[in-house]
Amino acid sequence: EILIYGSRGGSSWFTYLNKVYDWFEERLEIQAIADDITSKYVPPHVNIFYCLGGITLTCFLVQVATGFAMTFYYRPTVTEAFASVQYIMTEANFGWLIRSVHRWSASMMVLMMILHVFCVYLTGGFKKPRELTWVTGVVLAVLTASFGVTGYSLPRDQVGYWAVK
Repeated sequence: EILIYGSRGGSSWFTYLNKVYDWFEERLEIQAIADDITSKYVPPHVNIFYCLGGITLTCFLVQVATGFAMTFYYRPTVTEAFASVQYIMTEANFGWLIRSVHRWSASMMVLMMILHVFCVYLTGGFKKPRELTWVTGVVLAVLTASFGVTGYSLPRDQVGYWAVK
């Protein structure tokens, strides 16, 4: 006897998945949302690189949220900074996750910002009438680099020490 995976008792996983989908569809109207999204016109010149500015902004918002969450436990003194970071990593609820997300999103933000600057430069997005947008972007890039250096120094560990040396 050959058994097809999930075919015992006359019902298959496919049938169960359809029932689950129908249950969600009845409540959330998934198909209507999908149809609305897929019916939008996308210009042919748009590509994945148009998302880099938005990804950078998203990383910044993650930085704000995780940084705010860590301020409840962080002590900004020379003697207590390292110990407070250790407390966040080992004792605070989900502190290890919040700090890791903060650290990785900081690196991702800098990378996405650099890629965004290159894409804007290569596509000529800084030319008239967008000169002020370019100047604003350069100011934000300098601020991001400054926050990166100060952020590295906050834990008062070896990495932070050599980052500001």
